[in-house]
Amino acid sequence: MYKSSAENTFCPGLRLELPYLVDALAKDHGFLHDAQQFDFLAEIVADSCRHGEPPLASFLVAGCDRGIDAYSLCITLLEEARKLPGLEFSILGTDFLPANLNQAMRGVYPSNTVRHLAPALVKRYFLRSRNTRDDLVRLRPGVRSRVNFRCQDIFESFSLREPMDVIVCRQVLHHFHPALTAALAGRLRRYLAPGGILVLGERLPRTAGLRHLGHAVYQAV
Repeated sequence: MYKSSAENTFCPGLRLELPYLVDALAKDHGFLHDAQQFDFLAEIVADSCRHGEPPLASFLVAGCDRGIDAYSLCITLLEEARKLPGLEFSILGTDFLPANLNQAMRGVYPSNTVRHLAPALVKRYFLRSRNTRDDLVRLRPGVRSRVNFRCQDIFESFSLREPMDVIVCRQVLHHFHPALTAALAGRLRRYLAPGGILVLGERLPRTAGLRHLGHAVYQAV
């Protein structure tokens, strides 16, 4: 397990409780919450394609909770693929709680999670429950099949076949002490390919190896 001086300030018992505390503090934001980040990431993906650079194709959503960020990312990339034929990508979402991952794999959510989306996006990527009393929406199969999920504690080492082009971790790090947040962000950077992108929930203090691009989005340097 990765250790840092910041992490060691927590007693072992509290360390075991931290993920559950984060889950209790997590909020079920709607799809494409803080859309500026997804728009900015879409611009980065599009620019790499237009300039003939190696495509950003592998994406990790760490601490994905119940899957909303992972599917929001998928929708963002599918929208880009409508303008950039041939755009290919893979998305892996991880969370430490199996119950969260079970809901993520089902892809069923309260209808209020899409209330801020454009009607065209809702029609393109969601199905509404036939039973109006349920007030639920479900991701279309073409979206669900593009995202894989795996049980993973962010404090543990990730087992990845290759470095990721983009890591999204918007639901976790800002709950911790700034020193631990910076240490974990630096650890996630290890799993990025050269020049890879890290998307966080809040801006970090200056962190070695990461260049701030804007909107709490960083590039590995």
